[in-house]
Amino acid sequence: MAKISKNVRSFAKLAIALLFFKVLFSIVYEYRYYFPLDFEKSNFLIGRRESFRGFYPTAFYAHIFAGPLAVVLGAVQMASGRVVRFHALHRTIGRWQMLVIIVVGVSGLVMAGSAYTGPVAGLGFALLAVLTMFTGLSAAYHAIRGQLDAHRRWAGCCFVLLCSPLLLRIAGGIFSVTGFESTLTYQLNAWLSWLIPLVIVVVASNRRTCKQTKPRWRGGESYSTNWRAIR
Repeated sequence: MAKISKNVRSFAKLAIALLFFKVLFSIVYEYRYYFPLDFEKSNFLIGRRESFRGFYPTAFYAHIFAGPLAVVLGAVQMASGRVVRFHALHRTIGRWQMLVIIVVGVSGLVMAGSAYTGPVAGLGFALLAVLTMFTGLSAAYHAIRGQLDAHRRWAGCCFVLLCSPLLLRIAGGIFSVTGFESTLTYQLNAWLSWLIPLVIVVVASNRRTCKQTKPRWRGGESYSTNWRAIR
């Protein structure tokens, strides 16, 4: 039974990974409308002609190159972190990953100022950019100090934030197909596409940490079990 459960979990992880990379491919495939900019055919560019002024074009192109790269590198990092023979590669990619994350964050902040549907969505995207950089830098800080458990927790948070544009696209597609696409749903999506996954990762990480640090007495019994026995 345990083996079946393990196989189901492995299959679910594979299915989610395939879905995410399919969505990532669909995002990158739309780049054909960005060289040159086609404001009529691109789903993203429709209604955004006025935004392409000042630093926005530079931030836009930096973001569309750095974003997918950050997701792919992040996936490699999450897979290689616990494999001893890949630790040297993990550290090397990690240094480049931090540069990519900073580019993603800074360019995201610039683009958030001209977010579709206005400041409500813009604030959500701006906070996402700040937290992405913060969690990435925190992961690097703890890695340098050799605090690997903390490094893994922060890296997990950073990776889920990097993947949030994929969730944004999936949720947006669902709203469009079901007829619920609106300014309100886009604004909600700008927040919930990263906030809900981040909360889930943090809660799961904290529960794992509590289990690992729970005091244990003789015979492998927990502190609470022995205390009830004493009483």
